[in-house]
Amino acid sequence: MTTAIPRGARSAHVYERLRDLIVRGRLAPGARVVEQEVAERMGVGRTPVREALQLLVKEGLLVGSEGGRRQLTVAPLRAGDVAELFGLLGDLEAAAVRGLPTLTDPARTALAAGAHAANQAFGQAVRKVPLDLEAAFVTRKAFHASFTDPLAGPRLAWLLSLVRPQVDRYEWFYGALLQGALDEATAEHDAVVRALEAGDASAAEAAVRQNWENASARLVGVIDRIGERGSW
Repeated sequence: MTTAIPRGARSAHVYERLRDLIVRGRLAPGARVVEQEVAERMGVGRTPVREALQLLVKEGLLVGSEGGRRQLTVAPLRAGDVAELFGLLGDLEAAAVRGLPTLTDPARTALAAGAHAANQAFGQAVRKVPLDLEAAFVTRKAFHASFTDPLAGPRLAWLLSLVRPQVDRYEWFYGALLQGALDEATAEHDAVVRALEAGDASAAEAAVRQNWENASARLVGVIDRIGERGSW
């Protein structure tokens, strides 16, 4: 229960719960987020809620209204933001794979094997009809984590943790409409795996960037068909 959470951990708990609700679309783009309502729902005081909301605003997951009384709403999903966010995530993951030459041969082999297994799981998930969005989401994250987690230093890992939720919410909200297009992603992942197996950091960097560039194009195509959400 929330009331059993130590006082110092409550703002982090509220932040993590709200972020998950936003990322998974349970708090829809444009939805109002009211401090008192969140406090009552989660059974905590307003101070930890206020701290959590401030952090979500800094991360761009919540936005404030202009002018008089400030109201917070879940940030909109806009086609124009996709290229920037996906490109940024591609750059960060590319920076991680530059560390590939620092691995020993056995460590690199294990890394590539883990990425290969993760992509196989992703491929199985996205071939299911209808698409199991939860499985596709989890296995896609596992694939990227299979090589970024071992290769990213602490500062890079922190930056990845800030950008990934921004990208995740787009994939959660529009992902079900990508049925049939995600097989392309498995092929793009295979290119990353081959570069990891070869220890070719330049090829891995290029493959990672290409994957996110293509993912951006796929998602923008969906947004163009059904529209943005929560825009002003």
